[in-house]
Amino acid sequence: MTADLSKVALYCQGTFDVPNPSSTQSAQMKRAAEDIAASGFGTVLLGQWHVHEDGSVYYNDSPLESVMETLEAIPRILLGQGNVKNVLISFGPFGSDFLAMEQNFDAFTATMETVQTASGIQGYDWDLEDSYDQLSGLLIKLTQWVTSHGLMVTAAPYEEMGFWVEVLEKTMSGGVPTFAWWNLQLYSGVTWFPDWVGGLKDIVANPEAFLVPGYAVHDGATPQGVQSTLTRLHAKYPQIAGGFIWQYEDIVANHYTATQFANAIFKAVGRTAALRT
Repeated sequence: MTADLSKVALYCQGTFDVPNPSSTQSAQMKRAAEDIAASGFGTVLLGQWHVHEDGSVYYNDSPLESVMETLEAIPRILLGQGNVKNVLISFGPFGSDFLAMEQNFDAFTATMETVQTASGIQGYDWDLEDSYDQLSGLLIKLTQWVTSHGLMVTAAPYEEMGFWVEVLEKTMSGGVPTFAWWNLQLYSGVTWFPDWVGGLKDIVANPEAFLVPGYAVHDGATPQGVQSTLTRLHAKYPQIAGGFIWQYEDIVANHYTATQFANAIFKAVGRTAALRT
């Protein structure tokens, strides 16, 4: 199976969240968006978004109102050139974020519908990493809310398979997942992939393609390493259709390019990307 462009994904954290940016800061963000847009990635996930106890929404540490002008511009730059087809907003990883969503559900969804209209995003990513026992009902409700608006939804699990399987099963529509895919946080735990494939085999028609393996630059991932590791995994699971990288900021800090990592994923799953390096 060759790459599914949408499943060649890149998380960002901190590049586009500058509150009330100056013209210089806006220009820097625009250049970063153009770099990502031209890199070859098909999905860009903007993390990490939070909800405070009073229901206020933050993009990392920036209040929503301080980044709205940026949100009106950056997704459109990302989508306006290159291969990017999807820009998603990623909430998490704290259970408190989701508990606050639950406590302020109507206000939260109304706020995010305004963001959707202003930004032109394609959907959401749920990166819940604690408080699982309290939040399965909310994740189901959130996922149904997203898909009822014709938007896409992904998730980023790495533990508590039983929790995620329950959410998956209770959001199925006609036997088909309403989640577009899951960004499985493999990072250095490559041996987890078979367990998750096995856990989904009676639920999802093609678990290998549904699970998008992820690699973290801060854990030592390099373009060469990602290509080698993913090539070996793809040899065992040939329906794997992509991979994700955490995160753009670490790519830049370690003097790599986003294009190098996108190409590594394309080459590993059987498609050579004709992209700049």
